[in-house]
Parts: sequence; structure tokens; C-alpha cells
Amino acid sequence: MSQSDNPIDDAGALKRLLVNLYTGWGYNAYRQENRDRADDLLVRNGVCSLLAEARAALAARAQGLRRDIPTPSRDDPFPGAAERARIRELEGVDRDIEALEAVIRHLPVPENDSTWIRHRAEADFLPRLTQADLGMAEQALRLRELARSDAADVVQALRAPISALRRAIDARKAVLAG
Repeated sequence: MSQSDNPIDDAGALKRLLVNLYTGWGYNAYRQENRDRADDLLVRNGVCSLLAEARAALAARAQGLRRDIPTPSRDDPFPGAAERARIRELEGVDRDIEALEAVIRHLPVPENDSTWIRHRAEADFLPRLTQADLGMAEQALRLRELARSDAADVVQALRAPISALRRAIDARKAVLAG
């Protein structure tokens, strides 16, 4: 990608000041590269929201299991061993999803600087990054729907989308590694 000519290169000082004020000191929000960069952040934020909804569904399921544990009695001083084991499994999956959410939220996005422009063709690179983000979004949506479902063994059902989401994160990292 060739860098487009900057219209203020040959301008006088006053014209440069006006153009810079108009375009945000050199940042043009209407350039496709800048829109792609913003889309990357929006998609990743949406993925994190989907994962938060999945975690909320798992927390509600665990709370329902806690309510179903019977009151201790002399005959059964530690009731609900099966329910407690199930709650621990749900909490483990919740921690896995929380860790993935933190990784996704803190994934790097290339900045708008001359190094990136010089070493990468942003017009080709940023759309590939957005496609990788959409792959993460697809897996996060699948994970949320399974977490909300009435599946009997939701923990087992969530293992596949969690693995697929990890692979999608690795694919995004591979795009950045270039």
C-alpha cells in the first residue's frame, strides 16, 4: 500500500493549522484503515460481552444448584455432595471463560504509526485481523448459547467451544505475528 499524499505538506502554517484542527491533528477517522482499527476494538468488546453473558448464565445455574441443596440433618449432615461437585465444575468453567475474556480484552491492536505503515500493508492486514476477530465472535456466541441452554451436562458441552475460542485467539495472534 502506498502512503497517500498529505494535503498539508505544501501548505502554509495557517492552512496546516486549520487542516490539522479539522482532521484531528492528523488522524482521519474516515480512512478505511482507521475504521478497521476501530471495528477491531468494537468486535472484541462485543466478544467480551458475549462471554460475560455466558458467565452470568453459568452463575445463575450454580445459584440454582445451591438452592437445591437440602438442609443438613442428623441423618445426612453433609447433604448435596453431587450438587457441590457440579457447582465446582461450573465455577471451573466460569474461571476458564473469565481468563479467555481477559486475554481477548487485552489483545493488541496495531497502532496508527509509521512503523506499522512501513512494515505492513494495512489495507490488507487490518481486514484479516477483523476476520480473525469475527471468528472469535462466532465461538463466543456459540459458547453463550450453550451456557444459556438447558443441556443436562453443560460443562461437557462447553468444552468444545472453549477450545475453539482458544484456537480462534491463537489464529488472531498468528495474524499479528505476520
